[in-house]
Amino acid sequence: LCQIATVAAIDGASVPLKFDSPSDEGSAGMMMRGMTAKNFDPVRYSGRWFEVASLKRGFSGVGQEDCHCTQGVYSLDEKSRSIQVDTFCVHGGPDGYITGIRGRVQCLSEEDMASAETDLERQEMIREKCFLRFPTLPFIPKQPYDVLATDYDNYAIVSGAKDTSFIQVYSRTPNPGPEFIEKYKSYAANFGYDQSKIKDTPQDCEYMSSDQLALMMSMPGMNEALTNQFPDLKLKAPIALDPFTSVLDTLKKLLELYFK
Repeated sequence: LCQIATVAAIDGASVPLKFDSPSDEGSAGMMMRGMTAKNFDPVRYSGRWFEVASLKRGFSGVGQEDCHCTQGVYSLDEKSRSIQVDTFCVHGGPDGYITGIRGRVQCLSEEDMASAETDLERQEMIREKCFLRFPTLPFIPKQPYDVLATDYDNYAIVSGAKDTSFIQVYSRTPNPGPEFIEKYKSYAANFGYDQSKIKDTPQDCEYMSSDQLALMMSMPGMNEALTNQFPDLKLKAPIALDPFTSVLDTLKKLLELYFK
């Protein structure tokens, strides 16, 4: 979904995360239930991750076909008990244009799921406990988000679909080497993914330090770009959308209004 922004902010109505009791292991005892990774710790998971390999098919991969240097910056929002993620990529090559999108990872208990589902999400059968949502892009349904495995310091394997169509291999460094990448591609295969279809993500851009990245994030207009504050289209009549059109086709039609 990289091309629809140039990263979605919380809408103030977050569903609280379910955390284990403080007696559990982990930073400040804050464990997010719903992830496959045992005793997932959102505090240790926070920070900067570089995508070094991925499989991105279907809806979740729209707009990422030509991405280089993909990376995500994760930060725990203790007030809303969710994780904010700013994801960036460079299109076409290291000298291409940068786009990104901001989302929120939240987890629901079984009791909360029924009341929190929208009609579209119920129709799409998206019932995973943890999901990624883009609140300022309401026409995009929430997507499953599951950290399958991580050691927090070196690697993470993240699923982004209800099937095996979307997987990301993360590293804390942009170029950890081919042995690292092949090792964790193979690890992903243990979760049912076809290792031969997981492709390396080029990390061939000039390295930007964390301080440089923070400076870029603080630039005027960046927050508006990341939260998709699109200009008024000044439409003179309502838009007619076919209810039988797929979610992907509907999204494409909406994007055409902004990027025509």
